Amino acid sequence: MKVSTMVPLACCLVISFVLPVVLSKRCMEVQGNLTDLNPPTNLMIVDRQLGELTISWNDSLSEIRKANICVRYPFEYKYFDSQTWQEDSRLLEPEYTKTFELHRGVYIRVKNMVLTMRNIIKKESNWTVIAIQPPPGDQETLASNVSCIIYNYSFMNCTWRRGSKAPHDTRYIMYYRQDGNTRQCTHYFLDEHGRQGCHVAEIKVDVEKILLCINGSSNSTLIQAYYTEFNPQEYEIYNPPLNLKVLPNLTVTWDMPPDYECNEFQLKVTNLNQGGTEFFSAGEETKYVLGSINPTKRYSLKVRTKSKRTCNENMLWSEWSNEVFIEPTSSFSMHWVLRMLSIVITMVAILLIFAFRRYRVLEIAFKPIPDPQKKFKALFEEYNGDFQNWINCQIPVSTVDECHPVVIEESPQSEA
Repeated sequence: MKVSTMVPLACCLVISFVLPVVLSKRCMEVQGNLTDLNPPTNLMIVDRQLGELTISWNDSLSEIRKANICVRYPFEYKYFDSQTWQEDSRLLEPEYTKTFELHRGVYIRVKNMVLTMRNIIKKESNWTVIAIQPPPGDQETLASNVSCIIYNYSFMNCTWRRGSKAPHDTRYIMYYRQDGNTRQCTHYFLDEHGRQGCHVAEIKVDVEKILLCINGSSNSTLIQAYYTEFNPQEYEIYNPPLNLKVLPNLTVTWDMPPDYECNEFQLKVTNLNQGGTEFFSAGEETKYVLGSINPTKRYSLKVRTKSKRTCNENMLWSEWSNEVFIEPTSSFSMHWVLRMLSIVITMVAILLIFAFRRYRVLEIAFKPIPDPQKKFKALFEEYNGDFQNWINCQIPVSTVDECHPVVIEESPQSEA
């Protein structure tokens, strides 16, 4: 390597090692001068949108000092009815926006914290605390059992009950905030369970949260306002599956409305003769094979759906689909007959194979026929299979015996 090349390289190495040490030393010197780290001041609410508060404070540090130290702002809160502080985060800026349940009343505290280059706490100030009082009115007059459900990507129904100490003339008004816009509900209703509610015709599901405030008024007393927030994807209910039917082979099928993705299904099977109910998970499939039911019993079937947990945190099932029935049969269906027949044939085949091997039935039944050519070679080799000539040849003739003529004389008859 040339000397001219080594010189710039050496300079770079020196700078890369020395400069961080110098900066770190300078940062440590500045931190060492922080003998007293004052707590934040002027902690206040600078913006309020329903239950969403924007809070700011003065860290009491000059810009010059902050440029040479590592500052963080731990932020914590605690509701009036709780004993535990909730650690939220270590902020980079002296301003923070968060949603609270303001009807519970809340304490907020923040402090200054100086960190080393390795994010180790070097010094921290005392806390600065403010208390945000709940809205006026008795806490038992605010709306209770508040619940909001979004249906089929499109509309939202929120329901609540009147507070236990709210007069009968109490009139509740609901406000909701989404995408930076606050709106007042215009369509109120009373459901079959006596709960008051609000119907929102158009709502967005693909947002992080929806803010709610349910305020009330009465001629005789103050009604406390209720504040909350929720993730719309966690409280969405889909339309139930369609066209549920049972095929002859006991395969249950159904259809899903269009534009539905990432759904799972659950099947409900009820034995109408004995009253028992079972639930079966079909996963993402739109069919399920019933392999464990008694064909002599009568069953009812329903199916429902919801989003999979891998897509969002929705825990609400849809309504059940239309109900279909499996009627009992007096005898086994063809499916069961074929199944039993295959089992019987298999068992018989196994028994036959065992018997044949045990008693050598095949060897006896299919014993080979002997070949006459091996026993009677002369018949086939010398007489070409002529049995008559061959058999005559086999009768022995004695050469000793000869034929001699015999003369028979007649004796004369005696005269009478």
